[in-house]
Amino acid sequence: MFTKLSVPFYSTNMSIKEVEVTFILTSSFAGFESAFISGSHDLLGKWNPSAGLPMVKDTIEENKWYIQIMLPVGEKIQYRFFSAISDPRTSLANPRHFITHYEGSLQPREIFLSDESETRIILCEFGEFEKQAFENSGWLTCQNEVLLTVDASMVRFMHPQKLHHVHLKVGAFRTMSSYEPQFSVEENPYDDFQESCWPSWYSHFKSHDCAFKENRNEMLSITPRDIWIFKAQFFTTDESIFKVEFFSISDEEGDSPVVEQIGTAIVLTSALQNYRGSIKLPICDVKNKVVGSFVAELLIIKPITDIKQTLERGFTEVKKQHNRTMNIGHRGVGQSCAKPCTLPENTIASFKAATLSGADFVEFDVQMTKDWLPVVYHDFFVKIWARKRPSNRTLNLNDHDDFSVQTIAVSDLTKDELDMLMIVDEQKFANRSDVQGNLNSEVDAELLPFPLLIQVLQHQSLPSCVGFMIEVKYPQKLKCGCSELYENYTERNAYVDVIVTDVLKNAHQRKIIFSSFDPDVCLMLKIKQNRYPVLFLTQGDNSRYEIYEDWRTWSSDTAVKFAFVHDLAGVAFHSEELLSNIAPYRRALKLNLATFVWGDDLDESRHREYFRNLHFDELIVMALFERFRTGIGFAYLLYVDQIFHNDDFFWDDILRRHLREHAN
Repeated sequence: MFTKLSVPFYSTNMSIKEVEVTFILTSSFAGFESAFISGSHDLLGKWNPSAGLPMVKDTIEENKWYIQIMLPVGEKIQYRFFSAISDPRTSLANPRHFITHYEGSLQPREIFLSDESETRIILCEFGEFEKQAFENSGWLTCQNEVLLTVDASMVRFMHPQKLHHVHLKVGAFRTMSSYEPQFSVEENPYDDFQESCWPSWYSHFKSHDCAFKENRNEMLSITPRDIWIFKAQFFTTDESIFKVEFFSISDEEGDSPVVEQIGTAIVLTSALQNYRGSIKLPICDVKNKVVGSFVAELLIIKPITDIKQTLERGFTEVKKQHNRTMNIGHRGVGQSCAKPCTLPENTIASFKAATLSGADFVEFDVQMTKDWLPVVYHDFFVKIWARKRPSNRTLNLNDHDDFSVQTIAVSDLTKDELDMLMIVDEQKFANRSDVQGNLNSEVDAELLPFPLLIQVLQHQSLPSCVGFMIEVKYPQKLKCGCSELYENYTERNAYVDVIVTDVLKNAHQRKIIFSSFDPDVCLMLKIKQNRYPVLFLTQGDNSRYEIYEDWRTWSSDTAVKFAFVHDLAGVAFHSEELLSNIAPYRRALKLNLATFVWGDDLDESRHREYFRNLHFDELIVMALFERFRTGIGFAYLLYVDQIFHNDDFFWDDILRRHLREHAN
């Protein structure tokens, strides 16, 4: 029924008895995918996906794959199966592939061969393990993912009245520049690759059936309200293009539809700067005459290169524990900069207090400093109260003219500069009373603001049984035209890479959930790593916050669809919209998405009880920690002249630097 595949056996101790094991895998892989096995043994690549062993497709039953391996007795061997796309342009001596799907169960499959064992045959169903399904999409290892979004409302034609039933066809291709030295153009004509597209997928986002499907080069009907998303993965050395074709289809001549090509546009992804943006392109007919235009929205997601991720650990799912709704401490024990609290938010002390009060998870915000260190802090800006340089007159602490206030972005300050800020009682400082006492008082290290993400992950006083929900902050443009911070902020790929790498290296066994309000950051968090779930944070349709420019953030319904389409773990809803319309939550349940809820409404016990009765997975709350509420509101102060006055360093130099860098 199948031909034996000979696999060389590698061992440092040839005296160990070996047993021939045949693995037969049943799957429903696409035609361009191949099956692989990886595991704990040297022969299986020690969990390194690039060293996984390829399986052979059965010649009769194409949904079955097999491999025969000599494995040692007396040793527990763990393994997983995965599917991958292999590069046809590389040589057999130097193959490469990237993972499309893998078995993500926390516990891998196991086999133990005793001395009495003889030939073994093991039958497996891909993704089915111990009566549960554990199939996960792959992560970026040696490839980029490119997403092309076509908003049909941004497609324009010179003579639209002459067109009938416009259709779209998109193909992904790799260009000649990506050939490796071993590749033979004579043996693999370039025309062959132009005729057959590189594997890609599409989603009709606005439709009910919006899940990604394999792109089979079919024509797709478009209406002005449609949004189509196409994605493909290319090896990092590739030049990649999308060929976008438009057709008009009419059935005026009998029953047979008449198909007429309107025109074509070529999207060259290398033309994009900063890996994200919109490009307006002409649509040209067969005579190269411009017949229209469309806007291509592109996002390129690159792999993390500083750390090698393996298949050893499975994917952590977001699940209820003990059959109850879990509680998440919002920034520890609450928003101390917005509401009175005895402990400042986003500090080690606040996180400890939340764990002692019974929080299952602690939520905190992470963003980057000027010297590229991830710190825990919520706002994009800090307010600096600086005393002016002394003049000949006597300084009066109660004189408002002796102080100036500047707002500076956290990303414009180094970690050392942030550490110079001091925490004060904002109300007392505003009244200019007891300023000296605030400045000279000793502050416990665990109360200090701006802790490094690494410090929080490594802190011994935070029990490993308490999970961290890490919100990755990233400034977005607002619908009103302004921005949360400023244009040309740090590029997303590099930004996310630093944060994810810190977590992968330092979280160890702690439960981690990533989240973000920025849709593209969520996509990057999901596909750059294979260990932790990602939630899409949404403000929904609300009256309390500014609306973002990105249409994916406008409603809870859209957030649910976005999370489902892109295989995110779930959605963290804003309470305001759900209290008036619970339908998005019910849709999330039907799509098997995790459901979290956050918002000031959860301060009221009746609202918390309402969401608990609906069986939300987790509530992001502050009300568990009422005993930490006081009349104190915290701010961060730099009392410039008194503390840091020297010949080499002045904070007014930093203020000038800040104003100069953002003058435009």
